[in-house]
Amino acid sequence: MKKILLWLVMALLLVSCSEKTPQELFDSSKSGVVLIINKFYYRMKLPNGNFVYFTGIDDDGSLKDMCTEYKDIKDKCQILSGTGFFIDEQGSLLTNRHVAQPEIDKEAVKNGFNQMISSLRAYYAEQMSEMSQYYQVLENQKGDCYAYDEDGESYEDTEKLQEIESQQSELEEQFDKVKAVKEALMENVSMDELQITPVCEIGIAYNGTHVSSYSEVLQRNPCAVVKVSGKENVDLALIQLKDRVTPNDCHVFKTDGSANLSMAEELKEKFSSHDDKTLQIDQELYMIGYNAGPTLANTQQGIQVQMTSGKVTQLPDGERVLYSIPTVQGSSGSPVIDAKGRLVAVNFAKLIGSDNFNFGIPLARVEEFLK
Repeated sequence: MKKILLWLVMALLLVSCSEKTPQELFDSSKSGVVLIINKFYYRMKLPNGNFVYFTGIDDDGSLKDMCTEYKDIKDKCQILSGTGFFIDEQGSLLTNRHVAQPEIDKEAVKNGFNQMISSLRAYYAEQMSEMSQYYQVLENQKGDCYAYDEDGESYEDTEKLQEIESQQSELEEQFDKVKAVKEALMENVSMDELQITPVCEIGIAYNGTHVSSYSEVLQRNPCAVVKVSGKENVDLALIQLKDRVTPNDCHVFKTDGSANLSMAEELKEKFSSHDDKTLQIDQELYMIGYNAGPTLANTQQGIQVQMTSGKVTQLPDGERVLYSIPTVQGSSGSPVIDAKGRLVAVNFAKLIGSDNFNFGIPLARVEEFLK
């Protein structure tokens, strides 16, 4: 009889379903997903050791907000938002590289910088030309300082001559200064001579909390960048709370493809021969993130994360997986999970021209990055 009961229990366990409803998935996972705020600018070290600061590239190709002093850039920093999620108890969060360290087209920066240098050199050359022309005008005026009286005796207007010579002396000094500045400007700088670094201040806001400003987010929960992927096609970054402690009430996502299962679900997984960790076409997936950043997240109940769903539309190729989950800016770095709550990808890009076809970084690449 005991054997029969045991087999009945086992049978019940094996037919139990470990899939969760969308509401259950959302309720169990939302606390582990955070809104990321990044306040940043770019610092460029020149070949002569000096620094140039800027916030991006304007439509005309020039360097936006370019200056040579930190005090002039600190109040012009750019702000971007993204999504991240906890992966351990030490305050580590996974997100996209372009969220943690905003990338910039270095070739465009070089072109913009060289364009600026060329314009400055032309400007200073024009100034030097104008000063040379005026110097010659003054030189010609010296002739008016000499004359002959009725007796044929020559005399000079000493006061006027001294005034002209004083003006010429000032022009020579200005000319030399402008010439020195012009000659100090580098011409056609190559990328090897420029070192461009994003300087970032990062903070996070938790689901359900109230925040009134970007500064509050940055000061309340500051983070540091721990690691960024060096592979062009792996848009991942690891950031960490500066206190290195994940709050007790925050969900921690597993990065090994497993989920938090009940005993019955674990037994079913153990005895099942079906490998449902492999993504299938038309499989339902869910993304939890902050679409449009604070714009949508801010509610009367505080910051609220959103969950959207879609289906696998193209199988992973080793670098990315395509799904029909709708997204907008701000969802970068969001966790993508299956019906059991298992992490399967990290959202990172959308198909140009469509909000309903988006790319995620497959779990295999996530595991490889975290090693």
